[in-house]
Amino acid sequence: MNDPWQYDETIQVGTDYRDPQEVRAYDEQMLTLRDIDTEVKDIRKVLLLSANSTVWEIGTGTGECALALATGVKHVYATDVSPAMLDYAQHKAKQRHIKNVTFKEGGFLSGFRPDHPVDGVVTQLALHHLPDFWKSRALAAIAGSLCPAGRLYLRDVVFPSAIDDYNAFFKTAIDEIRSHASDKVAGQTIQHIKTEYSTLDWILEGMITRSGLRIVEIESKGFLSVYVCEK
Repeated sequence: MNDPWQYDETIQVGTDYRDPQEVRAYDEQMLTLRDIDTEVKDIRKVLLLSANSTVWEIGTGTGECALALATGVKHVYATDVSPAMLDYAQHKAKQRHIKNVTFKEGGFLSGFRPDHPVDGVVTQLALHHLPDFWKSRALAAIAGSLCPAGRLYLRDVVFPSAIDDYNAFFKTAIDEIRSHASDKVAGQTIQHIKTEYSTLDWILEGMITRSGLRIVEIESKGFLSVYVCEK
């Protein structure tokens, strides 16, 4: 970071993923909650990826999405602000003999950047770590890193604005998470609402369009929304 006022995205919000034990627990949990094959199939389709495409994943975590995407594209750049996450992801890549993924430390605002425009950017459950002003700067940086007509796949916790009683909405959502996932995930969701920076849909959508991206598709279910955007 060159500017003293820039937000420090290396400071952990919520769970501290600098701890290797937390990273391992996260990876095990995600493998039970996510259907990576379906997820990556959908991402490839909506981002219009081909064997010649280059992709940048921001907030790669333990690398499952990046490694799965790598089998159908030319190259994936995978960044995260947690060195422990990146170490874990690189170990997986070596075990699976996947060589067309570059893992580098960085986030939305600082650190590694691809040295040329990319065809697609993927970020899942990461943008909410930034306060709203810095989300807007992150989206502008993403737009600047995309090729003309390049696409962004953004999946995150976004709060719907057409809600009269948020207490009831949060309670229902957390009860569903507890019944379908676990008490631990429900507890993490409560902490997310209390301490992290998820924003309202109309605010996020305004930031997206002001960044120079056009929203192509929106899919929302409960807390989670997917935005497919094009430069």
